[in-house]
Amino acid sequence: MTALEKPDLYELDGTGPGLKLIFGRCAACEELHFPRTGYGCPRCGARPENVTAEARAGQATLLTFITLHAKLAPGITPPCVVGEAEIAPGMIEEVMLSGGAEQYRDGMAIVARAEEVERDGETRLACRFAPKEEV
Repeated sequence: MTALEKPDLYELDGTGPGLKLIFGRCAACEELHFPRTGYGCPRCGARPENVTAEARAGQATLLTFITLHAKLAPGITPPCVVGEAEIAPGMIEEVMLSGGAEQYRDGMAIVARAEEVERDGETRLACRFAPKEEV
């Protein structure tokens, strides 16, 4: 089986290419945060042992998106589409989108899915978001 590129951020949901995002839930303040870190709760400062992993469906609302035509970071091959998405109420994250910009619109439902990428000569499963109706 192909390894996940970032297993601390997501896991396979068992239904094909779908992914679950791994959030942190603080027992002290009960707040949800993403990504889960080894430093504890970013909201109240609770120690790491007070934060548990919470895997949630990789569903989001796409707020806005652009097509990048320049290489901005290793592993990002232009042109590619990136966006800002609400992955949980009030939580906005930058996401990589699958395919071309023509299939996206502001406010649409998107879902996380596993997509094969090449990293240092190895194939990995990366998290890419796609229109909900495609999955």
